[in-house]
Amino acid sequence: MNTMTDAIAVKLPARLKEEIDTMIRLGVFVSRSDALKYGARLAVMFEKMELPLSVRAEEYAADEIKEKFKRIKDVRRR
Repeated sequence: MNTMTDAIAVKLPARLKEEIDTMIRLGVFVSRSDALKYGARLAVMFEKMELPLSVRAEEYAADEIKEKFKRIKDVRRR
């Protein structure tokens, strides 16, 4: 993976920012940057697949989201 990075500005709805901040407090992500990089990687991965995004979102993203929620629950139990 390329180690060079570029900084970009991102505007998010307040509620989405709050959700990301909650996941950071729970230890799911270490930073906002980490959360946004995760989302960007998912978007790129989806685009490289052959199925339309809507189909992939239902089939693949659902599993990814379930796994992320499982991690959140595990962190909350600590």
